[in-house]
Amino acid sequence: MSKSLAKILMYLTGTYALFGYAFLLIWFISIMLNLVLGEISLFPSVLQNTISLVETLIISGFTGLIVSLLFVGQFFFAYHAHNVFNRLSKTEITYTKKEREEYITYLLLVILFFILVLI
Repeated sequence: MSKSLAKILMYLTGTYALFGYAFLLIWFISIMLNLVLGEISLFPSVLQNTISLVETLIISGFTGLIVSLLFVGQFFFAYHAHNVFNRLSKTEITYTKKEREEYITYLLLVILFFILVLI
């Protein structure tokens, strides 16, 4: 449990959170452009695809709710894990028992998170 591993995890989770926020922002901008410009042959129908995705998630019921929460919530979890690893990497003294438990808990959650993302 070294501070360098906490720094690496801090950078990885922070990058993933920024990637997710950029993806959501680009998705929002493309929906707005689709509304303003309409159907252009080179521009995919993002609005129709988003509506069909939401309809599919609603039809799926509880599974759709879980998927929609994971779709957006993963970026917020990555940001929170980034803040935790940032705080743990700046600790001047050795970790206390509580900090070690928090470190291991978030380490396991991040490992589980990356396994789920890769699947």
